[in-house]
Amino acid sequence: MLKRTRTLVILSLIGVAVLTASIVAQQRPPRRPAPWMDLQGMWNHSALMVEDRPTIINATGGGAQPGDYTGVPLNDAGRQWTDTWTGDRLAVPEHQCMPHPSQYSLWGPGDWRITDVIDPDTQEMKGFELYGTFERATRIIWTDGRSHPPEWARHTWAGFSTGTWDGNMLNVSTTHLKEGWIQRNGITTSDEATMSEHYIKHDNYLTAVFIVNDPEHLEEPFIRTTAAVLDPTVHLGPTECTPFNVNDLLVSEPAGYVPHVLPGENPALKRFAQTHGLPPEATRGGAKTTYPEYQIELKKLIADEKIAPKSKGAASK
Repeated sequence: MLKRTRTLVILSLIGVAVLTASIVAQQRPPRRPAPWMDLQGMWNHSALMVEDRPTIINATGGGAQPGDYTGVPLNDAGRQWTDTWTGDRLAVPEHQCMPHPSQYSLWGPGDWRITDVIDPDTQEMKGFELYGTFERATRIIWTDGRSHPPEWARHTWAGFSTGTWDGNMLNVSTTHLKEGWIQRNGITTSDEATMSEHYIKHDNYLTAVFIVNDPEHLEEPFIRTTAAVLDPTVHLGPTECTPFNVNDLLVSEPAGYVPHVLPGENPALKRFAQTHGLPPEATRGGAKTTYPEYQIELKKLIADEKIAPKSKGAASK
């Protein structure tokens, strides 16, 4: 009798265990497939900045120049914003230690570290942490199927990014971006901007494609690419902020002065065109200037520029 009772108790406990495991399995989210490629490691981006180095690095080519909007599909609002921008804005206290936003960070100077984000309990992969870039605008790219926050949620320099796999390519959607530049001469996107990214790994090389959409400042999506190579010798510096010396930068201005240039009064806008012998109109950006067909119009503008002085001289005689 005792043996039979013990058997019934054991069978009951087994039944409870099986039922509990079934309930837990139903509540637990389904396991997601492992990524198609491993992005972890130290990525050397600085070594592959060749063509764009003069625009990115001040010491190499002077950095992005005021008035150079070439290659950017700016609309009138974006152009007006950039026309009134001045680099002295970075000297005011609220702009000290401002990181490069996601719209620019991986294209700008600096190397990266990519690390898997792992759930400590289930050991399932939840995403990637992308660390590095100027002033450490660390990003998390979530790959666990979570939704983006509501539209009114906080906007940050990094934004909110989710990723899905397509073969060996990671497709990323980024929303909730703060207002931030896409060129360090004042070309800025609004806080309505979103970004699509594509990361493709071939052997030890990683190609990144960025597509920035901004209905406020751009006529069309702005597309750029960059690359990095795996390099275990890469060393990332400390994260603390090193602010500019505000007193030196704005020493001639009264307390509380906000650097600005009024519309139509920026003397630096034509300097780039004059230096490179280009018609000013050709440096003002816009969607049409990003297509090969614009070369026909550019040649006409250059020809008109050469003819204009002779016409004026002849008329004055």
